[in-house]
Amino acid sequence: MLWPTNWGETIQRMERADRAMRARLDNSRRLAFSIITVLLLSTTLPLAANAATGKTTTVWSGTVILQDGYTVGAQDVLVVQAGTTIRLGADEDITVDGRITIQGTQTSPVVLESIVGDHDGFVFNQSSQGLGSSIDNLTIIDAEYGITIYGSNPVLSNVRVENADRVAVDLFDSATPSIYDLVIDGGGQDVHGFSNSWRYGVGLSVGAFSAPIIDGLTVNGLISRGINYWGNSGGMVSNVEITNISGATLAVGAGIWVEDSRPLITDVNIERSDNGIYVRHITPGWTTRPTFHRTVIEDCMYRGVMIEQYNHSQFSNLPAHAVFVDLEVRGTGGPDAKTPGLGMAAFEINTSGVMVNNALIEDNPVVGFKAYLIGSSTIINGLELDNNGKPLANAPINDKAGLFMRSINWAPVINDLVVTNSSGPGILLWKGGAQGQDWWSSDNGASGVDFREFHPEVTILRSHNNAGHGVAVRDSSNVELAYVVTSGNGLGAATPEVGAGLYFDEANDVMSGGKNVSCFTCISSGDQHGIVARDSIDLQLLSVEVHDPLSGPGLDIDNSGLPRDGEILIDDMRIDLNSSGYAIELEDVNAVIGGLDLSGNNGGVYWRAGDDYTSSLSSSTISGIGGTCFDLVDHTELIVNNLGLACSTGSRPSIESSFVNLTNSGFISGSAHETTFHLEASSHVRWISSGSISDPSFGTSDSILDIMWFIEAHAVNQLVRHIPLAEVNISFESWESEESTSLPYRGFETLGPFVGARWVPSQGWSPDNIAYVGCDYDGIHNDTAAVTLDADLVVYCRLDLSNQPPFIIWMTPEDEAEYPSGSSVILDAAASWDLDDDPLTFTWTSSLDGDLHASCFGTLPAGDNGSYFVTNNPPETADGCLSDGEQEITLEVCDNENHCVSETRTIELFNRPPSLSVSTSPGISSWGIMHLGRTANATISLDGSSDPENDPLTCWVETNYGFSTPTDEGCPMLFDLAFPGAPTQFTLTIHLSDGNNPDVTWSFDVRLFNEVPPAEFDVLRAGETSAHLVHLDGSMVSDPEGDEVRFEFWSDLDGLLAEGTTPDFTIEWQGWLTKGIHTITMYTSDDRSAHSNTWNSASTQVSVNNSAPVAVIAQPADQTLTDSGELIRFDSTGSGDWDLACGDLPDNGSGFVCSPTAASSNDLVSVVWTSDRLLEPIGSGWILDARLPKGYHTVTLTVDDGSGDADITSIVVRVEESAPILILDSPIPDAEVYSNGPVLFDFRRSFDPDGDDFTVTVTSNLLLEPILEDKTTEYWYNDYLPAGEHELTFELRDSTDRVRTHTQTLMVMETGPVAVIDGLLDGQYISPGTTLTLDGSQSYDYDEDIVLYQWTTSDGTMLGDRDIIEVTFNPGPIRVDLLVKDSRGITSTTSVNLTIGSSSPSLSNMQIDPMEIDLDKSTQVTITVRLEDPDGTTQVVLGVMKEGGDELTLTFQDDGMRGDEIADDGIWTYVGTWRIEDAGWVKVEVWAIDGEFTSPALVEVLTVEEPQSTNLLTWLMGSGLPYFIGVLVILILAGMAYQKQRSEAIQRDLDMIESWSTFNPRELDDEFDED
Repeated sequence: MLWPTNWGETIQRMERADRAMRARLDNSRRLAFSIITVLLLSTTLPLAANAATGKTTTVWSGTVILQDGYTVGAQDVLVVQAGTTIRLGADEDITVDGRITIQGTQTSPVVLESIVGDHDGFVFNQSSQGLGSSIDNLTIIDAEYGITIYGSNPVLSNVRVENADRVAVDLFDSATPSIYDLVIDGGGQDVHGFSNSWRYGVGLSVGAFSAPIIDGLTVNGLISRGINYWGNSGGMVSNVEITNISGATLAVGAGIWVEDSRPLITDVNIERSDNGIYVRHITPGWTTRPTFHRTVIEDCMYRGVMIEQYNHSQFSNLPAHAVFVDLEVRGTGGPDAKTPGLGMAAFEINTSGVMVNNALIEDNPVVGFKAYLIGSSTIINGLELDNNGKPLANAPINDKAGLFMRSINWAPVINDLVVTNSSGPGILLWKGGAQGQDWWSSDNGASGVDFREFHPEVTILRSHNNAGHGVAVRDSSNVELAYVVTSGNGLGAATPEVGAGLYFDEANDVMSGGKNVSCFTCISSGDQHGIVARDSIDLQLLSVEVHDPLSGPGLDIDNSGLPRDGEILIDDMRIDLNSSGYAIELEDVNAVIGGLDLSGNNGGVYWRAGDDYTSSLSSSTISGIGGTCFDLVDHTELIVNNLGLACSTGSRPSIESSFVNLTNSGFISGSAHETTFHLEASSHVRWISSGSISDPSFGTSDSILDIMWFIEAHAVNQLVRHIPLAEVNISFESWESEESTSLPYRGFETLGPFVGARWVPSQGWSPDNIAYVGCDYDGIHNDTAAVTLDADLVVYCRLDLSNQPPFIIWMTPEDEAEYPSGSSVILDAAASWDLDDDPLTFTWTSSLDGDLHASCFGTLPAGDNGSYFVTNNPPETADGCLSDGEQEITLEVCDNENHCVSETRTIELFNRPPSLSVSTSPGISSWGIMHLGRTANATISLDGSSDPENDPLTCWVETNYGFSTPTDEGCPMLFDLAFPGAPTQFTLTIHLSDGNNPDVTWSFDVRLFNEVPPAEFDVLRAGETSAHLVHLDGSMVSDPEGDEVRFEFWSDLDGLLAEGTTPDFTIEWQGWLTKGIHTITMYTSDDRSAHSNTWNSASTQVSVNNSAPVAVIAQPADQTLTDSGELIRFDSTGSGDWDLACGDLPDNGSGFVCSPTAASSNDLVSVVWTSDRLLEPIGSGWILDARLPKGYHTVTLTVDDGSGDADITSIVVRVEESAPILILDSPIPDAEVYSNGPVLFDFRRSFDPDGDDFTVTVTSNLLLEPILEDKTTEYWYNDYLPAGEHELTFELRDSTDRVRTHTQTLMVMETGPVAVIDGLLDGQYISPGTTLTLDGSQSYDYDEDIVLYQWTTSDGTMLGDRDIIEVTFNPGPIRVDLLVKDSRGITSTTSVNLTIGSSSPSLSNMQIDPMEIDLDKSTQVTITVRLEDPDGTTQVVLGVMKEGGDELTLTFQDDGMRGDEIADDGIWTYVGTWRIEDAGWVKVEVWAIDGEFTSPALVEVLTVEEPQSTNLLTWLMGSGLPYFIGVLVILILAGMAYQKQRSEAIQRDLDMIESWSTFNPRELDDEFDED
């Protein structure tokens, strides 16, 4: 990224353009303002003095108004006196090209404010660099920019910037100010939402190669960033407090932002920011690596720490972009964050690296430590994660982890890791690899450690009491775990796949040479399940123990889901289990098992093998009770060696469908132990060289048990010498085929095993087998006697041979060996031998020198057969008897029978180049670079260099810029070189020559660096007590290159004594040391930014003795008059002890006798104030406030350090009586409370200093009656107050009518309503058909202004808008919601879930008119029935009329139509006309249908009669008239009843319509009438 050279001006010019329009004033405003300004300036013009040299010194005081800004010229000095107020015009600044001195004090600071709008503060240009500008106690308000520094170095002390819109302090262009106790309060809020640039609401911005020194920085209430580092900047920042950095929308908001920079930041506290620390590397070629020491980050909204490289696609060879030492992060995204629940991670790294030493990350409801795409540059030593992870059950597993890493390049280092109480897994590592040691994971909500597609290399891992597995390895290979202990994991887990000590799932599903999954020295104790593996091969369990899992076997492996074969390695496993089941269950498993030891009462081993694979078991002891012990199934071949079986009676080991070889094995003897196997189908057991075995039991007839033995065959000659490479053949009487083989060189071999006896179910045991052994050599054959194969046998086969040639055993030289010129060569064939024990002679011949015996000895010494000698080794052999050059050496060995054998080898002797050995001081890095001080010497040692032939050597050094040591002066072996005038980087080459071979050389790069000055100082003092001044003088120190010297003086007891940089500070310190033996250390460096962390040091010891204490009463004055109610300030300023640290005294010891340099006090000093009128002391402390009872008091101050005489001083204080004293614990002044909460009045600690009785009355200006009246202090009181701003008055009156009053403000704020549904329980069952009363009348609002009740169902259906309504619901679940609203529009909602019951229909009271039907006559028939269905869901009533074989379907109505009188009254009606043609009867059946339910049918039978001959008129005139009149009356009454029901139904409808509104229309009618 390219930046302009005037970065600051460019950036600020862009920002000022953004606000240009709103910063302009119209002409009329400017004119008016100018007139006012002229009037003000007439009385406030600053004073100026002109010096003879042309420099101007200007002094400001009072109020200074600068409408158009001000410039301090390059030759000018501006002095601003304490208490001055400077008022700047809008968008104007004070530009400093010369020197400015602001002399504010704590009580009279200088204030910079705006006339109108916002000003641009102070601007320091580069021309002011080094001119000594300083600012002390300055407050800046109404600014867009507070202080801007371009390439200058002013000293800023006690500066306060309030509400700067853009940047409070802005550094550019290699600015190097010193800043002390800077306070930035608020900023950015006024332009938030309007600014087009993200640079607003920024506290301290350090950019463009700047490097400040900052000690003391407080930042609060900004929008974007507290500290903003960018542009390859550095410096040192310490003692930082940052709070409430939140709200940025155009950039990432952060307490500290570091981009492309490398500052040192120490002692940091960050609270309630969007992000705590955000480090981003952007620009290639620049370095991003801030270093943070002692950092605490709390309650951030998104992240506590974020480290990232902006380009996420460049994820290889990542450097470490940040360093943290002593870090604490807590509360990220938690309840105390600005907006809880938005957290992402407490500590996050993305495509970057980090170094962390000693970090505590706790109590974050987000993942504690999250990393993506990191690599070997990430090194973590000492990380503790506690109570982290999202608490939501449906949160992703990685968000619930304490530590989560994904897509990791090999390999970050994580040591001393502790993870506890995570909501999910403790440690979740997914894709990639990592190294580490000493991990602890416990009490987590899922697995303690969870590896997924990961390659860990971890030593010492402890995982305890986790809800899931102790350690889980899933879909991973190349896993190396060592010294793992798990316990108490997965308790309550129903399956092994959920909770085990060690769990492997597809941990490795391909056999390979280097990608094993191994666990070495791993222990599971008391886990729910022990070690569990699923579909995993190439798994190595080495030195593993399992103790008492709560469920299942100790080892549970199931590979039935694997698509390919492979094996598992188990070596040295101990399982201690007391269980009725197996201790080990292996399903579809091929394995190599050794050193298996089972203990406890358990069922032993169950092992079903995989397909077509050979497994093995060795050096193991297996026991079993309860019916099982050692059960093998489906083994193509199992090779067992040295197995002890202790199977209790009734637990016989079983073999099924397996081929098993057991060697050197046996059944452990015991009175209650089994002594044989149970053989199932297709089983073949080979019992090889093993103990006794009894007849097996069997399940099918195709099983075989073979007893087998080995035969050790020896071939010897007549001298009983073993014959090398003889042939041996063995034949058998039964089962085995003949076997022939060549013996090895040693002449014997163990062969077999061979079947000695066989057991089959059909025949039992066979006779023992017979073996016949024969041997052959050199045409000679012999057979041994037949042997019975009933044990392991040793058979010797003797051959009487003729004399045989000897055997050559040639040790040295090896073929193709190379030797230095003229060197000694050992010729060694002394181990050669002869089968006939004949004496041997040796002849060595060289293709260059001929017979070497002759050339080296002349004649062999007597008794020497020449089998061993050394050439070129005078005086034993002649020098040069074996010449240089390539040659063949032939050895011939003969016995005395003239049988000879020979062998030829090639060797070479030649002049070899010398060997160069180099060591340097300073050393050379692994990248081949020596870093050397520019004025320092480099020492190069060639000790260890040599020449194989001891040729004379010459050595020299040369560089690629022309420098060289002499090349003709031999080899001094030690060079001490300086490189004056050398370039910053060059290449140095060392040459070593023997004059015969090409030079041997070695090169490395040298980089010259600027050196730091050496540390040196003297200690001067007048005495040896802590009261005597000590002078540390380092004025003799200078920098080798002439740079300014940066220095620090430290005491191991008192801490930092002095620091500074020449020429601003002299290299010395004067002050006082606390008593004790001090180690005084001086550190020196220079002022180069590259040396900010590079120091030299020197130390000495200084002994300081104790000083006497001093007592002085500063307050109150002698003879002071006061009353008993007044707090008296007892101030001992001026007192003290030189052995006290000033930091332990009030106001850091200002005004006291103390040591200003001590870090802690060395004396335990007591300070006691007493009165002659009091039995008890007034109190203790350097400054205290206390009351005295009435009377004359002699007050005495005693200061005692316990090491000598105390110092005592006294004064007189006169005290009169007073009114009661109010101590009000609640409410606090200006408190804000809500009307829905009672106000607590707690004045119980109030008292009357004279002991008089008194009462308390509390009134409010908003209330007519007192809140409390004449109350005592025996109790606390509370009461609800109406909303409003109350002025509370507290009146305390004692029994002598002395009165004290106190007034304070209490703001009571309105509160919203609270919805309450009364009389119904959530989930309540309601009987079908019940009319519910929905009662919201218990809803309340403390301001009594509820204006709306609204009842709805969950689907939004409106039910009503009164506080109490009645409703009926259909069957099924339903949710009823009540919303209430107050006059301010605040709402509250509550709900209740109900279940409405359902019912089946029933019919009754069927009436048919007429009950008799006239034959063959059309008759209108009316049938009515009463339907009862409480849930009201029945919609169908049907019937049938049966006449003979005919049926007529009847449909009933309850809708007030087609003959039905009243709709929905429960009376269902059928009206129809029937014509019956056959006499007799008809049958009527009626029933109701409700969904799946049908009611019982009602049945009536009607008679059918032939009609009588009388007509209607006759009938009426006769007996029918009374009936007719009765029917007519009934019809009239029924009509009237029907009309009444209809009217009532209409009225009910109208009432319901009216209830849908919040107002009563009748009330509107009434109002209309009144109008």
